[in-house]
Amino acid sequence: MILELITASGLPAIKTVSVSVSAEEAVRTAALDCVIVGSGVPVEIGQEVTLAASGEPVLTGYVRDIGTGYGADTRTLTVSLVSKTVDFVECSAEHATGEWLDKDLGEIADELDTLGVGVETDGSSFPKEPRHKLVVGESPYSTIERRARGRGVLIYDTPKGRIKLATKPEGTHAGTLRRGENILPGATARFTERGRHSEVKVRGQASGGTEKEALRPETIARDSSLQRRRPVILRLEGETTVDRMKKRAEWQANRAAGNAVTANLPVTGWRDAGGKIWSPNWLVRVEDDWLGLEGLMIIKAVELTQSDEGTKAVLSLADPRALGGDNPRGKSAGGYGAPGAIEAEYQDE
Repeated sequence: MILELITASGLPAIKTVSVSVSAEEAVRTAALDCVIVGSGVPVEIGQEVTLAASGEPVLTGYVRDIGTGYGADTRTLTVSLVSKTVDFVECSAEHATGEWLDKDLGEIADELDTLGVGVETDGSSFPKEPRHKLVVGESPYSTIERRARGRGVLIYDTPKGRIKLATKPEGTHAGTLRRGENILPGATARFTERGRHSEVKVRGQASGGTEKEALRPETIARDSSLQRRRPVILRLEGETTVDRMKKRAEWQANRAAGNAVTANLPVTGWRDAGGKIWSPNWLVRVEDDWLGLEGLMIIKAVELTQSDEGTKAVLSLADPRALGGDNPRGKSAGGYGAPGAIEAEYQDE
């Protein structure tokens, strides 16, 4: 049986733990069952905590909820944790002017981080925003996420409790997930056309200029693998340029194609063949003939659990394009009609 030494700074010994992390959510969470002895409750709401697996941080944040009780012969203590990024998501943004001119998403996020959560990027170069205005009362996350949709940017948190902005997978996990070896019973896969469109049109209007590109611009990305015409029209968030409209259309079409194939795989242990803890926005190779999967997939979300029944992870996977990656071009691609490269083109509305 594979076991991790699970510790949480300032908390009693842990009996069971479940950690949920997603590349599409900015706050990771954990649920703990702890040992409780003596009088009182040995933990406080808002207490700072670092949850670690064999010394490696998994979640850095705060105590969110506490539950305790007792029966004739037993006592219980349950504790839930949230990442430090919860304040970036739930608190209202504070800024002297509420407006930014000619700054990119990373710079705007840094200025909005008045609570000291911390912001980092994957090294990508984000386009400058000609003008971005804060809506009164919205959180830093909400205002950044509005722009991120049109820029192909993911927003999630790190094990150290920082906000991360990324446009591509972070890397590839070591080893391969194979049926009968490290994939446990209960694995599932799903193929769908839900959310996919043969034509993704993006329209917008620039605040200045009288040429066609400013007044009636439109870009279109085509998914040629669909068997019938299914158009959708989106409005670009923010100031319109042809490049931004193309990016928005390509991001939408590629993510829809990526989400056409998904899988949930329970696997043994929390780590890959190289000892790295399973992480969202990382690629992993999957070979499962019963599910019809063979090729690289992206981890969208991870649930890590440890209890008396052992240590395992459940990986929520998708085609890498679901999170901005490339076409996997594996043998499983034919099962869901994955298109080739999707590139948007400009045309007059």
